[in-house]
Amino acid sequence: MDKDSEDYGALNANFPIAGSKNNIRGEALHAALEKEETLRMMINNSHVVLFLLKNEDKWPVEFVSENVAKFGYSVEDFTSGRMRYKDIIYLDDLKEVEEVFEKKVKSGASAFSLEYRIVTKTGDIRWINERTFIQRDTSGEATHFQGVVLDITRRKESEEELKKTLKMQKVLTIAVNNSPAVVFLWKNEKYWPAIFVSDNVVQFGYTVDDFLSQKIQYGKIIHPDDLKRVEEELERSIQKGEVSFNSEYRIFTKAGDMLWVNERTFIQRDIEGKVSCFQGIVLDITHRKKTEKALRKSLKTQEMLKSIINKSPAVAFLRKNIEKLPANLEKLPVNLEYWPVDYISENVTQFGYSVEDFLSGKVHYGNIIHREDIQAVVESLERSVREGYDSFEMEYRIITGDGSIRWVEDRTLIQRDSEGKVTHFQGIVVDVTERKEAEKMLEIQRELGISLSTTWNLQTMLKQILDACLKIEEIDAAGIYLKDELLDQINLVAHRGLSPEFVKSISIYRADSPEARQIWTEKPVYRMDFFADRMADLIRKEKLTAIAVIPMKHRGEIIGSLNFASHTTDRIPQNIRNFLESVALQVVNYIAPLRIVADLG
Repeated sequence: MDKDSEDYGALNANFPIAGSKNNIRGEALHAALEKEETLRMMINNSHVVLFLLKNEDKWPVEFVSENVAKFGYSVEDFTSGRMRYKDIIYLDDLKEVEEVFEKKVKSGASAFSLEYRIVTKTGDIRWINERTFIQRDTSGEATHFQGVVLDITRRKESEEELKKTLKMQKVLTIAVNNSPAVVFLWKNEKYWPAIFVSDNVVQFGYTVDDFLSQKIQYGKIIHPDDLKRVEEELERSIQKGEVSFNSEYRIFTKAGDMLWVNERTFIQRDIEGKVSCFQGIVLDITHRKKTEKALRKSLKTQEMLKSIINKSPAVAFLRKNIEKLPANLEKLPVNLEYWPVDYISENVTQFGYSVEDFLSGKVHYGNIIHREDIQAVVESLERSVREGYDSFEMEYRIITGDGSIRWVEDRTLIQRDSEGKVTHFQGIVVDVTERKEAEKMLEIQRELGISLSTTWNLQTMLKQILDACLKIEEIDAAGIYLKDELLDQINLVAHRGLSPEFVKSISIYRADSPEARQIWTEKPVYRMDFFADRMADLIRKEKLTAIAVIPMKHRGEIIGSLNFASHTTDRIPQNIRNFLESVALQVVNYIAPLRIVADLG
């Protein structure tokens, strides 16, 4: 008999009268406690707590034993009325406890037992068993509940643990016999005779009895070419004092077929450290072995393709579809989050981002599309989805990691599930900025040619040339020089984007100046040291960071130059150099005749 049972026995021996008589306001309790001091000590030193509760709202407490302190409360907490008994019942159990009490009162019962949870003063939850005696008045109405409360938390926890253990044991037995893993217990003898094997050994064509009867010993079903290696590996593990052993090898089924298995074995030793037996788990990995071989070949191909992609200008991606995009895309937040990325190739670094930026969710694909283009991209993609297309193509601008703008061509395959619902967009994004710029430059030249062919005014023509060239983003300043044969000098005849002070300093160059001599070489200049040393301070003050000086040659003679500069870029890109040189060849045939007329005039 445990301590809890003894406590209950002692109390039940002293309180039979309390449950059988219907005296009011606890007279049965006081009568039962004739030897008050002795009983009080017994109670307060026991595991049980006594309560006398009124059958009123929330069960006010008229009496509680001092050992209620084990739940963190004092007698005063209850007898003062600050707390009532229902206040300590765990909220999830309260309704059920109330229903049981009500049912027992109505049924005329004099006593009953109930298990439920209470909350201690510190907020802990404890399981209790309460033995309750119902006190009634002369008319049979329940006036009080005399409760004997025992903390059974430890028992409950043990019961729960036992239930879990038994359930787990059953689950494990079923799991083993229904799993591909065959469990063995082998003796530490030659060929490892089995003293236990799980029922699912039938997957190898054998029965449990084949091994337990010793008709078949495990070592003899191992492929002869692998047996010696397995024996040596196991022996090394034993000598090192290891507790487990793992190996992969081939075995023969009862039908003679060959399988690959993985064996995970736990080495069991007696109290003297001597190996007594081996507990092994054997798993058929034949399919995995075949898959590994195919996978190695596939990975080799994959690595090759990955290398090709990462060295190409095309960025590959797989982005998720978001069902509902914002209704109004005209005013989008900077951190717009849609089209999260599941995969993106490493060469996304060409746009200033890392793979981790996208896969971590820090950047979504929608975040990098230019805000002036996002509306058109979303609408075009949604139209392709709505009309059932399996692909989508579009050119738009993106913002790179450093804030610059690039044009890309997006070629996307639209992936759908079995119900036709779009799940992902898989495709490639190619940087077409240079092509777009080339198209823009060709259009500028075309429009410039039309403009020049319709005017015979030199100043108008020079203005048109400057207007056209300054449409290029990297160019924000320009000047046109023409040779003055009479004064043997070159003069600045038109300019844009330069301060008056700087213009004054560079408006005229003598024919023998370093600047003029450089032009006469007939080669374009893209170096900042083109200007003489005296000009260095003026250039720094003007904050010019890159220049282009393009000589204009007509019928074998240099007649001037087109000069361009930038305050933002540190060099003139090659494609823009080609454009400027092409413009110089184009416009010289218009400028030269008007220059001659002007000279004659």
